[in-house]
Amino acid sequence: MQDFYEFREKGNLTFALILIELLKGKRKLREISEDLQITPQGASIYLKKLQKHGYVNSENSPTPEGVAFLQQILATISLFVEDAYEDTGIISSCEATAAEDLRKGDRVSLSMFKGSLYASKKMKKGSSGVVDIKAKMGDPVRISKIEGIIDHKVGKFYVISIDFNDFSTRKFEKFKGILKDNKVEYVGAYGVLASQMCKRANVRASTYAPLEGCIEASAKGINSLLIYSPEMARFFFQKLSANIHKYRTNPKFVEI
Repeated sequence: MQDFYEFREKGNLTFALILIELLKGKRKLREISEDLQITPQGASIYLKKLQKHGYVNSENSPTPEGVAFLQQILATISLFVEDAYEDTGIISSCEATAAEDLRKGDRVSLSMFKGSLYASKKMKKGSSGVVDIKAKMGDPVRISKIEGIIDHKVGKFYVISIDFNDFSTRKFEKFKGILKDNKVEYVGAYGVLASQMCKRANVRASTYAPLEGCIEASAKGINSLLIYSPEMARFFFQKLSANIHKYRTNPKFVEI
């Protein structure tokens, strides 16, 4: 991301924009200045600098070096945008389930229900977008040009640490009670002891990427619980620190 800021400070973004205009076949200062909203004098100064760097020739045509420079700029910008989207969680398009029959071009409202995203023509506050493809009620649909933030309540994320002395019938029942009292709908089991604890308690649990699954379920409005043992603690906390920033959710530790 630092590379992007270096390009910006040196005015290289304007160089790139002018090179794009030249590659489109535009040569007149008036055309370039109007498209880029700069003065003809400013466009002339940038063209002279591009010639000095060897990025355009005397006829203001981009040279191979100029094209290579533009490719580098665009690659850097692309990486910067990808990082920015990942860091902020902002998305420009998504998939959803059609809550009713939808036509391409319909403006729809996006809402979360039981962990699934739905698109409806009944507009609500929060997030909205435009339907890309025709879809019938219940079909998957792609939504683009998303605006706003989905108005939904984040689920609670519970964490339980267990040891071998917790592996008893009494603790199995207590574990089930915790799930019921906290309305937990998604359980992740981290490690063999945790997995067997869930099996003995007749609790369905995910053992594949359990921490990531719990955090994502919570982000989508579902109460989740992760159970782990001391043997798995160091791996658990490593993964926890790597994921809670991404999803902006904090765990609540409970005792069995």
